[in-house]
Amino acid sequence: MNGRSSAAPARFHDLDALRAFAMLLGIVLHACLFLMPIDDWPVQDRWADSHDFENNPYAFLFGAIHGFRMPIFYLISGFFTAMLWQSRGLGGLARHRLQRIGLPLLVGTLTIIPATNAFFFPPSPLTWMFTWLISLAHLWFLWYLILMAAVFIACARLGLRFHHPAWWLLVPASILPQYLMREGMIGADNSPGFIPIPHVFGYYLVFYLFGVFFYQKRVEVRRWWSAGLAPAILVVMPAGYLMLNPESLGLPPSDAVRGTAAAIGIVYTWLACFGLLGLFRWIASKQRHWVRYVSDASYWLYLGHLPLVLVGQALVVSWPVSVHLKFALICVAATAILLATYHFGVRYTPVGRVLNGPRVRH
Repeated sequence: MNGRSSAAPARFHDLDALRAFAMLLGIVLHACLFLMPIDDWPVQDRWADSHDFENNPYAFLFGAIHGFRMPIFYLISGFFTAMLWQSRGLGGLARHRLQRIGLPLLVGTLTIIPATNAFFFPPSPLTWMFTWLISLAHLWFLWYLILMAAVFIACARLGLRFHHPAWWLLVPASILPQYLMREGMIGADNSPGFIPIPHVFGYYLVFYLFGVFFYQKRVEVRRWWSAGLAPAILVVMPAGYLMLNPESLGLPPSDAVRGTAAAIGIVYTWLACFGLLGLFRWIASKQRHWVRYVSDASYWLYLGHLPLVLVGQALVVSWPVSVHLKFALICVAATAILLATYHFGVRYTPVGRVLNGPRVRH
C-alpha cells in the first residue's frame, strides 16, 4: 500500500466548519490580550492593571480558547494530511503543502510578519525583510505545519501506517510536553521563533499525528461526543485555572502540583477537542453555502488578522468607553474588514487560488 487511492476524497463539511470556527477565534484570542496584564504585549489598556489574572474575565476567555484552539487545528491538519496522502500520494501531498502553506508563508515573511513585528520591535528599512529571523509572529503555525508534513512524509516512507490502536496512547502521552510548559499556562507556550521549541513542537505533533491516526483508523465522530464540552468548560477548565495559582489554594509549589495542573490541562484540551468534533458533526455535517464561504475566507482572516487587531487596539485604547465595547468593536471591525477584502480582493484572484483553489462566481 502506498497511500494512493483513485477515489476522490470525501468532503468533511463539519471539519471545514470547525477549522473556520477555530480560525475566527484567533481574532477573539488576540483581541483579549490588551485587556490582560501582559508585559510584552505592545498595547495595554489601563483597565488591565487593576484586573490580574485571577479576576480577569478576558484572561479566563483567553485560557479557555488557547487550551484547545491550536491542538484542534493540528488534529484537523493531520486528518487532512492523511486524506491527501491517500488521494494524491506523498509527492502530491508535498506539492499541495508547499503551495497552500509554504507559498503564503514565504510571501508573509516580506509582508504580514514585518507588519506585525513592527508593533513589537520597529524595524528599520534595512531590516524590514529580515524580521522573520527574529519572530514569525502568528505565522509560526504555518512553519510548524510544514515541518510536521515533512515528519509525516518521512514516517510514511519508512513504512509507518498509523493503523494500530496503540496510537491512542498519544492522548496520555501529551501530558509530558504539557508538564514542560511554563507555569501559569493552560495549553502550549508561545513559539514564534524560526527554530522550534522542542517541547512545544512535540506537544502539537501529538495532535497532528493523532489526526493522521484518526483518518487512517477510520474513527467515526459521533454527535454524542459534544457532551464532553460541558464538563470541560464547567468543571475542568475552572479547576485548571485554580491550579495555575496553587498558593491561593494553600498549596506550595511542587512537582506534584505542577503535574496535577498539567494533567488537568490535558484533560481539558482533549475533552474540548472531542466535544467540538462531536458538536460540529451534529450541527455542520451538511453542506451550507455560507459555512463553506466562511471556511474559505477563514484562511485569509487568519493570515491578516493580527496587524489589524493591533491597529484596532492602538486606536481604541484611550477611548473613554467601556472596555467591553472596545473589545467587541475590535473583533467586529477586524472580521468585517477581512471578509470584505477577501470577497473583493482575494477570493477570485490568484491569491485566492493559492489559498483555497479556484472559485467560481455565482
